[in-house]
Amino acid sequence: MNLLFKLLYKRKLLVFITICSSGLSVAVTLRWNYELSKIIDSVSTGIFPTNEMIIRTLIIMIILSIFNYLKRFFIGYTCESITHDLRMGYGSYFSLLTYREAEELNTGRQISKLQNEIADVSGYLNSNLFQLIDDGVKFIVTFSWLLFIAPSLAIVSNIPVLIIIIYVFWSSKIINTATEQSQISKSLMNQYADTLLTLFPIFKLYDATHWTLTGYINAIEKWKSKNIQMERKKAWLMSMSAVLSSIPLMLLFFIGGQMVINGILTIGVLYIFLNLSGNVSGVMMNMPKYITEFRQFSTNMKLLTPHIFLNGKGNIR
Repeated sequence: MNLLFKLLYKRKLLVFITICSSGLSVAVTLRWNYELSKIIDSVSTGIFPTNEMIIRTLIIMIILSIFNYLKRFFIGYTCESITHDLRMGYGSYFSLLTYREAEELNTGRQISKLQNEIADVSGYLNSNLFQLIDDGVKFIVTFSWLLFIAPSLAIVSNIPVLIIIIYVFWSSKIINTATEQSQISKSLMNQYADTLLTLFPIFKLYDATHWTLTGYINAIEKWKSKNIQMERKKAWLMSMSAVLSSIPLMLLFFIGGQMVINGILTIGVLYIFLNLSGNVSGVMMNMPKYITEFRQFSTNMKLLTPHIFLNGKGNIR
């Protein structure tokens, strides 16, 4: 993952601003929920919220919208900048080759890299990398705050998270195995495409295109079958993860409801726990997908590492 760290370090200021924007967005979200809980507590006691409470809540709502916009903007801008560096690094690799090295390049293989590894890495950077970081920030900040306002409820309601974590690691191994099989089938398909692109004039000369195309079609069908199996396993395991992640929410209703009835907790605090439960258990629900996609991303980065030149300093190994 040395290449990823090099890319992130090159844009360290943007990365720092992006992470800070995520943290500030979560902090304002917590404040928004706190103000709403005070309004709910006020209404539940038969007292109409004061104008000051309503105005403060509206101001925080506007600030939250601004911070969420800035967070999405910085995530998108940072990801595009890192992806640009990756593509330019790949282009620099070719510009620094000698004439002889350029002559020995396999054109089909390089096209395959552009269509697969670089496209997959770019897609992951734009869709998942900072989303994973954002979810991590949400999890840490939210759970810490819930521990501060109601430690007993936060601990008891999130005990099942340990079970979810165990399930996450078990299911991620199964998904990873299926993903690797799909990747191997995809690699074989790309090899056939490489052969067709490189040796097509010879195949055509000896009228062997039908034989080669048949092999290519069989490789596509095999990759299709493995990919369908992978998606089925992923769908089933992710569905079970969603069921498990609902357990903390049910505990919140049962235990938190009892605490409200007994006067230990206000209904406003219970609202905070219910509204922010997705920041804790919801993150764990998505972990199998995150782990699988990150492993696939790591594999693609290893394949690209020898072919990326950054700042003209040579390939990152």
